[in-house]
Amino acid sequence: MFCPRSIVLAIFVLTILGTINNSLSGKVVPLTKLVTCKEYDSTATPVCQHFFPINIFKNYVSSEYKLYLKFYVMARNDANIVLSNDINTNNLSTQYITVIGGYNNEYSWIRNSTGATVGLDSHLKNTVSAIWATPIIVRQRFSGELEVVIPDVADPLLKADARDLNVKSLCLYAWKTESRWFYNCDEEEDSTLDTDETESDSEM
Repeated sequence: MFCPRSIVLAIFVLTILGTINNSLSGKVVPLTKLVTCKEYDSTATPVCQHFFPINIFKNYVSSEYKLYLKFYVMARNDANIVLSNDINTNNLSTQYITVIGGYNNEYSWIRNSTGATVGLDSHLKNTVSAIWATPIIVRQRFSGELEVVIPDVADPLLKADARDLNVKSLCLYAWKTESRWFYNCDEEEDSTLDTDETESDSEM
């Protein structure tokens, strides 16, 4: 038999987890969704370790957006997506870095190549979690406006004028903590894709 104390503790834990999840994305990203994805795992690192060519990711181009990427991330804090103008990142290139859940998971922002924070930032708390997958959309309009979205929570979460950015590669990591990134999942928008445009992701 379960003792009353165990039952109360179980209810408390489930309540806390439910509260955390609700603050993250409004609804659970089911495992049945994540198993349709490719996965990239990043070790705990303070800096980007590897850039991947943009054409290995599904890009849902439309009349409004020249870049439209969908990710799901598990990380304790500071989920970083680095967008670069160049394939060879040893060159001096234009970069925009989106940080989601920084400063103890209480602040998110975009910074440019000079390190300056640009555009709309956010003080939304608990945007990422090591337990729950947070959905993230990164999109750029043809005008150059860069937006980061957490569906059903913040649209946009972040926004900046990035008309000097023409994304050729990107890097995924979380600052000083391990992270799991899910990409190229089965999505409703897949019917809009040109299947020849997305190359093999054997490099990841």
